[in-house]
Parts: sequence; C-alpha cells; structure tokens
Amino acid sequence: MLREWILLKTAENMRLESFIGKATLAVDTAGRTNFPKEFRKALSEENEGQVVVTISEGRTLALYPLSEWNRYIQYLDSLGRGPDVSKFRTRITAMAKLSTLDAQNRIALTGEQMAYADIQGEVTFVGDGKRVRLWAPARYASEIETVTPDEEVRFANWF
Repeated sequence: MLREWILLKTAENMRLESFIGKATLAVDTAGRTNFPKEFRKALSEENEGQVVVTISEGRTLALYPLSEWNRYIQYLDSLGRGPDVSKFRTRITAMAKLSTLDAQNRIALTGEQMAYADIQGEVTFVGDGKRVRLWAPARYASEIETVTPDEEVRFANWF
C-alpha cells in the first residue's frame, strides 16, 4: 500500500520539462496560431501563459517560455558587447514579441517574423528542448525530414 502511494505521488509530481514532438497548424490572417496542446503541457505555470517569439537560425522562429527567454537574455549579456554580439543581440530583441496565450490558446506572430521565416497559412511547431522552433512546413520537410546517407552516418554517432 505504501509503495503504491509513493509511486502515485511521484507520478503526480513528475511533469515534462522540455518540448518534444511536432505539430502543423493554421495561421490566420492576423498572424494568430494555436499553441499546440502537447507543448502546453511543458509550459510551466510560472510563465503564466507568456512566451516570447523571435528569429532563430535557419530562417526559423524560436518560441521561449518567458522564464527561458529571461535566461537566454542573461546568456546574451554574458557574451559581452563587441560589435558582432551587439548586432546579433539587437536583431534578436528587435524581432522579439511577447505573447500571452489567449482563451483559445493562441499566440500572435508579427508580419516581420512570418516574412523572415516564410510562414504563410501554416506553421510547423517542433519541440527543441527548452524552446520550440517554428518552421515554414515546406522548409521543415526539405531540411529536416529529408536525410542524406552521409547525414545518416553522422547522425548515428549522436544516438
């Protein structure tokens, strides 16, 4: 009986702490899209539904829970203030937008963000640990779902 109670309590306290999986959803003409249900499970209560979306590598967008965004800004601060870092930081923060999930669990993307990532009509959300990458579905299909034999060999070392 005690063992079962301990297992139950442990299961209650455990929660997914990283974003995994993918989902492709519609984007309306105002730039709003639903935040996928499976990703909402990993968004901790401390963030109160607040996320930051900004530009990322490979002409994609990155969505950070507010607490992770604050840690990311601290990391950028630790890089110093040379011209390259300053330009990078300015690009990242200028293209950033704070969103709070609304009653329909939607976030809003700016026109600039959508143009940068070539997102039109649909967006593919991809879990990436502490953040979520947002891809144009066609770019995701061509760059990630397609793997060359050489890549298969290189990737085998990382499993």
